[in-house]
Amino acid sequence: MRDLLARRRRAVQALPPLEEVLRGSVFVRTLRCGKPACRCASGEGHRATYLSVTFAGGRTQQISLPARLVPLARRWVANYLRWWKTVEKVSEINRQLLRSRREQKPLARRGKRPDRAGPTD
Repeated sequence: MRDLLARRRRAVQALPPLEEVLRGSVFVRTLRCGKPACRCASGEGHRATYLSVTFAGGRTQQISLPARLVPLARRWVANYLRWWKTVEKVSEINRQLLRSRREQKPLARRGKRPDRAGPTD
């Protein structure tokens, strides 16, 4: 059980700051501006980077990102994924802790009713 508690503590301590978390996807799109004399009319097009976030109900919001903010947005999105994976890891550890505690026999108390809801970690 000590090993599980230590693993859980290490997983949580390794998280990036919550203030630097962003749910969404950063992607690059190629656009054509529509000007006949522009290089995009016959070439590759203009590259534009966006942050896309889908909300409950299916509504999607896209934010155009200037090049200087792309690394920051990518890092915050990666941090979100790290948080999400850590939540799943901690949840698995907590299931294991519950299983191991379920298998332990409760300590007998003399003259007292057992608590219905025990302390949590």
